[in-house]
Amino acid sequence: MSVNETVLREEPEPLASAQYSWGGEMTLVHTIVETLASATGQSPENLPPLHNAVDVDALESIFGPRGNGQHRPVTGEISFLVEEHEIVVKSHGRVLVRPAE
Repeated sequence: MSVNETVLREEPEPLASAQYSWGGEMTLVHTIVETLASATGQSPENLPPLHNAVDVDALESIFGPRGNGQHRPVTGEISFLVEEHEIVVKSHGRVLVRPAE
């Protein structure tokens, strides 16, 4: 393989996805939990707490709007594992749940 070749990892199809609206009525945590519940067929109450897998306040502060309501100029994604699922939160608000590899 040459230095200029890029190896692309095949991403598995999400089991469930949702679009989170920064500053909307539903919290990011609620969106993640509901999306994971949809992917697993479990009720949200039966899922393990998200704070066991990720700092949920950090997710909000990294991608969420500043205190004055201005959007942060941040792009990217954060992923973490909850049981046998990979949760991906993208800076534009997309939440994906995939099977963990």
